[in-house]
Amino acid sequence: MTSQARAELKEETGAVESEIMEFTIGDQLFGIDVSQVREIMTAEPVKPMQKSNMYVEGIYKPRDKVITVINLSLFLELGASDKPERDIYIITDFKDGSYAFHVHTVVGIDRISGAELKKPDPVIYGGREGVATGIVEHSGKLITILNFESIIAGICPDGEI
Repeated sequence: MTSQARAELKEETGAVESEIMEFTIGDQLFGIDVSQVREIMTAEPVKPMQKSNMYVEGIYKPRDKVITVINLSLFLELGASDKPERDIYIITDFKDGSYAFHVHTVVGIDRISGAELKKPDPVIYGGREGVATGIVEHSGKLITILNFESIIAGICPDGEI
């Protein structure tokens, strides 16, 4: 059996494992594939950008790179943080730039199997172009895995934030 055939068999049987980083917005639990996370930073004040999308808080430059900050709580319509001084930025890099997703807390990292990942109901999460790639029931909790590239595309369909 070739390595590709073994990989396909693992995927079909749900044996593929991945790591997700769990985070909260309000009282809801979400996840992102760890491979998409560049780093995690404490939320800092940003420079607001005039006439930007309502979900873009602004920009900041923690080191040598300007990063666009997206307010994920506002985008998902989940309300403001109870303790904004403890908020976190999840820093990601996609083909068109670096983004900081403003979340409330980071819970930890879990390894999940493909069998645990269920496709979300398209009615709930916006159809084919929705913001969720899956729902995971892990250790007695439901985690919504978000599609961060889809969120960026939803904020700026023409590809430039």
